[in-house]
Amino acid sequence: MDSCNDRAIALTYRPDIDGLRAIAVLAVVIFHLGVPGFDGGYVGVDVFFVISGFLITGIILGKHERGEFSFSAFYGRRIRRLIPPLVVTVACTVIGAAFLFTAYDMVLFARSAVAALFSVSNIVFFAESGYWDEASELKPLLHTWSLAVEEQFYLFWPALLAGLFALRRRLSLVAAMGAITVAGFGLSVWYTRVDQAAAFYLLPFRVFQFSAGALAIWGAAWLANQESPRLANLALYCGLVLIGISVYALGDGSQFPGWVVSVPTAGAALCLMAGAQAGPTNPATTALTSPLALWLGRVSYSMYLVHWPLIALYRYQYGMALGALEQLGLAVAILIATVLLHYGVERRVYSRAGYSGTASSTRSKLAVPAIVLSVVTIAGITGTAWLGDGWQWRRPTTVLSPEEVVAGQQLRLRDYLAGCRLDNLQQNEQCGDADSPLVLVLGNSHETDGYNFIHAVQPDNALTLISFGNLNPCGDIGRDGQRFTSDDASCQHRLDTLFSDEVTARLRTVVYSSNQPFAHNKATTLQLLETLKASNPSVRIVTLGGYINTERRCSFYLSRTGSTDSCAQPDNVTYFADYPQDRRLYREIMGVTDLFIDKVELLCRGRQVQTCATQTPDGTPAFYDRHHLSLPFARYAGELYVAQHPKLLTFLQTPAVRNSDAIQP
Repeated sequence: MDSCNDRAIALTYRPDIDGLRAIAVLAVVIFHLGVPGFDGGYVGVDVFFVISGFLITGIILGKHERGEFSFSAFYGRRIRRLIPPLVVTVACTVIGAAFLFTAYDMVLFARSAVAALFSVSNIVFFAESGYWDEASELKPLLHTWSLAVEEQFYLFWPALLAGLFALRRRLSLVAAMGAITVAGFGLSVWYTRVDQAAAFYLLPFRVFQFSAGALAIWGAAWLANQESPRLANLALYCGLVLIGISVYALGDGSQFPGWVVSVPTAGAALCLMAGAQAGPTNPATTALTSPLALWLGRVSYSMYLVHWPLIALYRYQYGMALGALEQLGLAVAILIATVLLHYGVERRVYSRAGYSGTASSTRSKLAVPAIVLSVVTIAGITGTAWLGDGWQWRRPTTVLSPEEVVAGQQLRLRDYLAGCRLDNLQQNEQCGDADSPLVLVLGNSHETDGYNFIHAVQPDNALTLISFGNLNPCGDIGRDGQRFTSDDASCQHRLDTLFSDEVTARLRTVVYSSNQPFAHNKATTLQLLETLKASNPSVRIVTLGGYINTERRCSFYLSRTGSTDSCAQPDNVTYFADYPQDRRLYREIMGVTDLFIDKVELLCRGRQVQTCATQTPDGTPAFYDRHHLSLPFARYAGELYVAQHPKLLTFLQTPAVRNSDAIQP
């Protein structure tokens, strides 16, 4: 490698990188504490990804150039560096969860704990990201998803670099890193629209950030050849500004990672390129290399590990919202736990300069097997909660077992999945003959609630009731002329089927069912309803109103108090559909609605949340999670409504008549 354009510069300790680590970890911690102005603090994880790509690539290529690289030494170093603090964190969190969690929550937590120990928690959290998912704020090991991504990166990156290094005479390393970065970024942007959760959690859609860090190695070498530090100073300032903008401006509403992930990624890469070359009088360099920044950078791994379990366990016990004093108290607890973990575990097992992978001491030889044994032991103990009953012996008076909660959740889908859907219109016997009029249920994950509600009021399957199949997987639905479009192939097929002449001609009624049917994000649904009505003016639109959302799972409150009444206590409710007319799209959606079924009017005396029904007459909870109605409760609500409005079935089957309201339920 005789060209400086393709030479990995020798990496020595750079204090500015510790300063950059300090910025990243503080952004994440302050964001998780809920401090205003840090809504995008989660991008600190993206900064860590870029730093890892920079350091790991530089270390590996440097050892390859000197003929010193060893896979066993590399992985031994990674295990000593990362696993002991993680094992201690997981073990302590398991103890805390055992005192606080219900049996059902303990099952979910134990699964994530085992996954974290084996570096696959990102895959588990991705798999849990559907609508049965618990609030992310209540998952004490959710933050380990990023550690799993890094550890998966470490598994394949050394082999890839070894192959590229062997081909270096025919293939430029810089070009290879550039190609991986560009292609990986394009893949991430595209897949964010297809499946945002996958693009967020899974390595293939994050690998470009590591390769961007690798590219910064050659960027730093190029800046080192410049005669003046001015360009490096400018790059450093630009990098810090980009990170700062990301922390301040991004938030939950951002389609992340998507295009916007380029901002913190580019910012981190610029800082890595410029940090070693910026002038010593540069105020940014001074700040990054201050004693406090250096200390925070050195303890950043321990701080990242301990901060989220403390916050999540506290919220689990005392509630989601954190006051200023609680934020301050948690910050102090995080600092104390950081010191204990860093100096009590991390520094005792690993030092940056102390382990080369060639040490022959008994301690070094036994370290990795001992670490592996501790992982297996803790995973085995915790696994008994995951694969068992969540250690229900801790709470012998539990009202609902984990099996009952899961069974209740799965039951709500029974009739819906067995029924007719747009994508099996020709194959399912539930779909009726080719000429039978159709009643379509359309909505997000609450489409199932609407289906169960209507299914309960039709004797002997009098209706040909079909479902769209959930709008949520469709992502952003667009328009191409008169055609609605989706990046999801299955959704696209259903959209095309829905607006085919054959289906629109058979439609009698569309039942729109959503958690918050008039919310601002339902504009696309409004367009779908308007287009369906324009395609067939005789179609009736029935809108089902919203109901209750709780801060925690209703099954949690039931386990804690022994009564579903707590699921309707104002302090536990985050959304109540008492005044739908105040919602953003109420007027527009009601403009195409022929019948509004108000669940609050039906189920709550005086429209007061504490009077709302939270179980069926035989004691089945209204919902097991935070807002999806159980099958028995949805059927109970439907039967109650039709008892008050016996003409509903006729209404659903009869075509609308322009300028006439002769048929009312």
